[in-house]
Amino acid sequence: MTSQKRTTRLKRGALAAGAALTVVVAGAGAAPGAGDGKASTAGKPKLKLIAASNSVTLDRWEGEPGVYLDLGTYVTVDDAPLEFRVTRKSYKDPVVAKQVLRNGSTTTTRTLPAGLVKDFSGLPGFLEVTVTDATGAEVAKSKGTFCPNNASGRLRPDAPATSHYPESCPTNPFTLGSVWGVEKGWASNSSTVDYDKPVDLPAGEYTAKVRVAKKYRDLFAIPDDQPT
Repeated sequence: MTSQKRTTRLKRGALAAGAALTVVVAGAGAAPGAGDGKASTAGKPKLKLIAASNSVTLDRWEGEPGVYLDLGTYVTVDDAPLEFRVTRKSYKDPVVAKQVLRNGSTTTTRTLPAGLVKDFSGLPGFLEVTVTDATGAEVAKSKGTFCPNNASGRLRPDAPATSHYPESCPTNPFTLGSVWGVEKGWASNSSTVDYDKPVDLPAGEYTAKVRVAKKYRDLFAIPDDQPT
């Protein structure tokens, strides 16, 4: 049902009224000393949040209750792959997410904080989005789950030619394990469009400020040197 519903929306362009949003990426990073401090960075990926364009146009379909915030922001990965192994022992046990750190022939793991990842759909609350209108008044706020297996692509020609990670993150209630990942030198779409929760924005021009939540900036040592 969901796939059919999405396809129908994509085909109804003739009914659309444009709602243009200027995307501002707020890349505030962790405070000095946050993250792993002086610990070795071997095998740890460098993450950044970028916008593919300074502005995007979102379509509000006639008869629909709102628009879907597919803002064209991406998480770039460099220095090492971003990889997670996500498992649970049984349907009664909690989900455990471990980040895999690869340094040459050496592989280590670190377990993400208990309770941070609750299912297999991705990192919950990874993105924070605030939408303001032309007067600067806040008109919408949302949080988005980041699935590293979202649509992705290479940033440069010397990156791996193909990705060996799966496509999409499972939402099947019977899943017991999954792998998430982004290759080194690749970028993954950070937008999560919730088709059950459209944002009620009349046609017009808005500013969307997008940032990575502080708990993830600290966890992955995202630097405090990214421009807005």
